[in-house]
Amino acid sequence: MTSSSNNNNNNNNNNNTVTTTATTTATTTATSLKHTLKKRNTTNSNSNGHGQSNGHRTRTDSKMGEFEDSADNSGSDSSSDRTEYLDEFSRWRNAVQPYCPSYSVAFKAIFLVRALAATYSNISDCDEVFNFWEPMHYLQYGSGLETWEYSPLYAIRSWAYILLHALAAEITRLALSANRLQVFFIIRIILGAVSAHCEATLYRAVVDEVDPRIGRYLLLTLITSAGTWIASNAFLPSTFAMYTTMLFFSQMLQPPRQHSGKRTFWAIFWVGLGGLLGWPFSAAVGLPFALEELLIHSRNQSKKKTVRFRDWRRIRFLRLVTSAVAVLGCVLIPIIVIDRYYYKKLVIVPLNIVLYNVFGGDVGPDIFGTEPWWFYILNGILNFNILFIAALVSLPALLVTYFAIPDALPSSPSSSGEIKDPLLLFSLKLSPFYLWFAIFTAQPHKEERFLFVVYPLICFNACMTLFMIQKLIQRGLNRFVTRSKTAAIHKYSAGLVWVVLIAAAALSISRILALHEHYSAPIDVYRKAFDLIKVPGPIAIEGTADPTIVAAAAATSVTSEDGNVTTEVSKKPEVIRVCVGKEWYRFPSHYFLPEGAKLGLIKSHFDGLLPGEFLESTNASAELPLLEDQPSANAGKTHQPFRIDWRWSADRRPGTSYIPLLMNNENKEVHEHYTPLEQCQYLVDLDYSGRYTDKEDSTTADLIEPRYLQDKEKWERLYCTTFLDTTVGAGRHPLIRAFWIPDKITVALTRGQTKVWGDYCLARRKATPSHPSSPV
Repeated sequence: MTSSSNNNNNNNNNNNTVTTTATTTATTTATSLKHTLKKRNTTNSNSNGHGQSNGHRTRTDSKMGEFEDSADNSGSDSSSDRTEYLDEFSRWRNAVQPYCPSYSVAFKAIFLVRALAATYSNISDCDEVFNFWEPMHYLQYGSGLETWEYSPLYAIRSWAYILLHALAAEITRLALSANRLQVFFIIRIILGAVSAHCEATLYRAVVDEVDPRIGRYLLLTLITSAGTWIASNAFLPSTFAMYTTMLFFSQMLQPPRQHSGKRTFWAIFWVGLGGLLGWPFSAAVGLPFALEELLIHSRNQSKKKTVRFRDWRRIRFLRLVTSAVAVLGCVLIPIIVIDRYYYKKLVIVPLNIVLYNVFGGDVGPDIFGTEPWWFYILNGILNFNILFIAALVSLPALLVTYFAIPDALPSSPSSSGEIKDPLLLFSLKLSPFYLWFAIFTAQPHKEERFLFVVYPLICFNACMTLFMIQKLIQRGLNRFVTRSKTAAIHKYSAGLVWVVLIAAAALSISRILALHEHYSAPIDVYRKAFDLIKVPGPIAIEGTADPTIVAAAAATSVTSEDGNVTTEVSKKPEVIRVCVGKEWYRFPSHYFLPEGAKLGLIKSHFDGLLPGEFLESTNASAELPLLEDQPSANAGKTHQPFRIDWRWSADRRPGTSYIPLLMNNENKEVHEHYTPLEQCQYLVDLDYSGRYTDKEDSTTADLIEPRYLQDKEKWERLYCTTFLDTTVGAGRHPLIRAFWIPDKITVALTRGQTKVWGDYCLARRKATPSHPSSPV
């Protein structure tokens, strides 16, 4: 007891000594801390090179000025106020120390990964091919597959979105003399570059406006997550909306302003662009921003006259409305004009999309399949593993942190002292993910791509959760240790966060490797098909698909004995059909087939609506508008109006306005879309040899989907690669097929079972008496 009393007295004496010292030397200490901070900031700036942006250093200097003014005016303050000031300054000084890569460094790191994804990632959704790659191929080369969504009768896909990408594809083809296969991968790389810019912009916004540590966490999760690997290079409206959502959220992270409408306009612009040109439902992520504008009043830091409190909501509301009207005009009008040109009728595609998905009734999206309520949870765990769970609990973590240790919430350097209610502010920042997740979980029809829009927000919410958990651990353990061990606790808690991030990265990389090893066979086979498929006879010049050029290439001039020159047109070469049955939904687009080869669909167990072919122009000289300097074939007979021709004109692409008679929006099978097997010169098929033991019976086991590759008298295998069989062997186990696991561990986990592989092959029909003209 005596020893304890002596210790308490010593501690009280020490505390009094500290208080007295702080009272007598407050100004000196503050000045010393200020100079130390300047020196460390200068060191960080020099060591980082591009590490800290000028904006960050400006805010640092501004913050130092605030502390300097506080120190100068602290002469009459009480000792407790001065001590509180020193503690606040010390905490802020420690908060700005982490190294954060600049935008340039972050962009390069992200783009490197996105370029790899453009080359090696699979196409995860057949809608990407048939609704976007194929229409762009039709615009660029004159042929392609058409889905019912592009029928002018329904018009729920915008040609403006296709044209935006087709322009980039055509510039690439002309500038690099690229063939269509090269154009495909270059477009994916361009999409990856756009994604890298948006991700780096979001990362820097988090560093500057939320917290540097959270920014560093976010950069790592964006680079390594399997979800962003899959979504970033996809040619999908949901991916485009993901780009605009990142740029929008970068604006939303900035604090509200009274006198400047720049933040409001650009936030609404990016939301509007993603919703009108991409996917209309992506505009839902902008609702929390509108609430923030109307609910959060920030103190104005500028020298302008402060807006009266009762007027600020009216000003903000008018700013929102005027910005929305301006964006609606500058984005929607060009879309309507382009779609009017190609469909040859007035359509508002974003409105049609909403009407179909919300008020479609019996012919709505549910006819294409429904999923259970936990579908997106499973998808999120597969693609983000630990991070998705952290994102789901970000709002509860915010509530616990706010009521337990409110000063541990992230503090934006640019908004310090402006926001009175950080709980409401951060709740609104975290809510876009929750709002999106709730809306689409409630829909019966679910697809993985629907969640692409908020993939970056999943990463942000997860990083916020990890940051707050770290603070809770620090504060909780600080109560049980002496001050000398506080720094060690901070170090180990930060290390724990990095352990979680590295574990999440390892799981994501395992997921990426599994997707490539197990399911990349279609891309590999069709990539080989581009070189192995031989197209005989005169064909269109690569990249033109212009019937006039085709006719000129096939025409020959013949001089008769009397000196007259006549033109003989050779017979148009027969189209080479590359057929596919049960694997139709893994076709990566006509960009993988050489000029003169087309896909043929043969009957499979799928009994829904398959895509047809766009109407192709066959007689350019008689039906298409003429070039300005080209004489008319009917000159002097009929009047030819002046019309400037271009290859992508609606007249040269009549399929954009032609209404296919057999198309329907009820997913009903159309047998006319099938190609007879006898017309197929090449075949792409998947053969699961591991499922059969009796070869004689296995060839006729399924009459609708026979094992074509086993018929060696008719088909010759040109190239084969492996594809995981998920019905036998180790592939039946969800973890084995979802993540890459070494073979020895796989055998141990499955009690001796190994992975069984199917053969994914390109085959060529052998020359037979019934097919003497088969290509050789």
